[in-house]
Amino acid sequence: MKIDKNVWTDAKCAAFRVEFLTSREELFLYAKAIYSAIMWSREVNEKNRIIMKKNKSVK
Repeated sequence: MKIDKNVWTDAKCAAFRVEFLTSREELFLYAKAIYSAIMWSREVNEKNRIIMKKNKSVK
């Protein structure tokens, strides 16, 4: 899987804004979780878009 650099940068920036992280490792793991969530939501949005397109073509 190729990493989307723009999304990774956004995830790191979001992780930097969190105050409860105490170490570099926690920051990296939190950024990785945010990145995964963003990528998952893109996949879900694409699937929903395809479903909606098929539903409109049937009606």
